[in-house]
Amino acid sequence: MIWIRADANHMIGSGHVMRCLSIAGELKKLGEKVCFLTADEEPLPLLKARGQEFLVLHSDYRNPEEELERLEELLKEHRPDFFLADSYYVTGAYLEGVRRLVPAGYLDDLGRDFGANLLINYNLFAGDFTYEKVPGDRRLLGVEYVPLREEFSGVRYLVRERASRVLVTTGGSDEYNLAGQLLEKALADPPASELEYWVVSGAYNQHLENLENMAARHPNVRIYSNVNNMQQLMKECDIAVSAGGSTLYELSAVGVPTVCFSFVENQERIVECFREKGLSCCAGNYCTQGTDMLDGITDSIVRLKEDAGLRRSFSEKMRSLVDGQGAARIAERLAAGRRDA
Repeated sequence: MIWIRADANHMIGSGHVMRCLSIAGELKKLGEKVCFLTADEEPLPLLKARGQEFLVLHSDYRNPEEELERLEELLKEHRPDFFLADSYYVTGAYLEGVRRLVPAGYLDDLGRDFGANLLINYNLFAGDFTYEKVPGDRRLLGVEYVPLREEFSGVRYLVRERASRVLVTTGGSDEYNLAGQLLEKALADPPASELEYWVVSGAYNQHLENLENMAARHPNVRIYSNVNNMQQLMKECDIAVSAGGSTLYELSAVGVPTVCFSFVENQERIVECFREKGLSCCAGNYCTQGTDMLDGITDSIVRLKEDAGLRRSFSEKMRSLVDGQGAARIAERLAAGRRDA
């Protein structure tokens, strides 16, 4: 049995749970049993929809150390083979407490070197961190380990000569209603307003009603919520607008020419990497640029709309980045590593 500790809610979105569900799916193919541990009940709809076993700790997701006493009791009772943590709030003391009882790994984006039996950082910038407390053979670093769902492997994508449709995805909660703000900007811009906009509303988006009202007023706007066919939606779009995060790697696996942006600190580095490597248009950071960033997104949409050659170039570069096999690679190492950690 492998336990995975992750949370999802209106504040942090669903990214941590979703990428761990991809890993869990591959573990199950290898015959492994998987149980998720969550601080509260907010992630349960996501887990139940995929038939995933879970335990709720009834703790504060922002302070995992407070749950250690309860967690240690559960670890002693159930004796899982391995524990994988995926949370920005995990601390070195937390992992140390777990590792006294079972081998533990950590899925990291921020370069935090706590020491672990397995360390996973699948980002473009993973090589910038040293992770001296983790032996080299127990570090899974780089984009070959991006944990995407199976549907993102071997996708065929056509860059059409005429762009007509834009996919908009702004994260699981979209705290600032960036999708709504972007639609207002784009629909008021004559070249951009000619396009269709397919907006994916995350599981915790509190602005869904506002987005649906906009769609009711504009026939070229569609809102998709509770999406379970993301790859297909991506394939049918000519341009994507996406916040930094795992969705950028999904778009890369498909090959959708993308305008990316950030609105929280942990997204900045990936957006900057995509800009430096010429993988996409990058509009900047909403928290520092405000509506100027939204203007930049609209300008980039128009630029991509009018330049099929640029769209082809971005698509080819993005597709060469990710092969969709990362979750399987992680699962293989977890299944093997739990036995010799």
